[in-house]
Amino acid sequence: MFLYHEHDLRIMKSKPFGALFGLLALVAILGVAPAFGQTANEIDMAKGAGAAATAGCVAAKNCFSPNPLNVTPGTTVTWKNTDTVSHYVTSGQPSDNTTGTVFDSGNLIKPGSTFQFTFANAGTYDYFCTVHPWMTGQVIVGAASTSPSNNNTGTSGGNMGGMAMLTAKASDGTIVTISTSGPVSGQPLSLAISFTDANGNKIHHQNYAIAVTQDGNNILSNSAGHTHTGDDTQTTSTNLSSTDPVDIQVTLNGIGLPTADPTTWTGVKGEVLSFTHVVPEFGPVASIVLAIAVMSMVVFAAKTRGIPKF
Repeated sequence: MFLYHEHDLRIMKSKPFGALFGLLALVAILGVAPAFGQTANEIDMAKGAGAAATAGCVAAKNCFSPNPLNVTPGTTVTWKNTDTVSHYVTSGQPSDNTTGTVFDSGNLIKPGSTFQFTFANAGTYDYFCTVHPWMTGQVIVGAASTSPSNNNTGTSGGNMGGMAMLTAKASDGTIVTISTSGPVSGQPLSLAISFTDANGNKIHHQNYAIAVTQDGNNILSNSAGHTHTGDDTQTTSTNLSSTDPVDIQVTLNGIGLPTADPTTWTGVKGEVLSFTHVVPEFGPVASIVLAIAVMSMVVFAAKTRGIPKF
């Protein structure tokens, strides 16, 4: 005949609960981990860019794509060679007397290989391939900031409840803010876009073009975007095939009525702002599961006298 003390019985009963709490914690960690891993900014080298006579990217100025790339200080940018020939990445312009003083790949970047550089300071950085000097690009490093306050809702930019909120500033001070819940496989992607001037006022009658790609495929393209109020929404016409990050390019085409002659539109025209690898930074489901797991561990510890009860 076996005799169990009350303390032993409590421990035996608590083991299944302990396993459950541990499982919840593991699920929470797995749910959160991808969000922290999706912070890199990648620039791809276009296929065929090494042949100036046939490379369509030369006229489009996207032999390095996206171009320009807008990031904040402290961002590590990755150049990936998706071409079939090797390339260099060197800071500066082909016409400069001195190049490579800020960053230089040092060696040829072979097809499929990458080169990385971390931009610590704000500024505009030109770069090119020394072997194929017609391949040029630009990285614009702006001060880290949130989007301006919204006068209707009183909210400000940043990460809110699993929403990815990103901002980029044009050369004239125009700020473009994009908000999205992020890509979900089997569902369309919706983007909320706002345009404000340097003083935080909404820009009325902003004309723009937008292009969104995922895994190299074009999932949204609108060359005739227009907002009367400064706020607009764009949604893909088809469902996404994966949850992979998306790349977004917004081209500012001037301010004016869409029925007016485009040559009379004012403001910046033709400037491209890029948002790369867009995903929500911290999903709401992962947050809830993590909170439950932490609370469960506290309760479990209290029941097993791991922490004192008052």
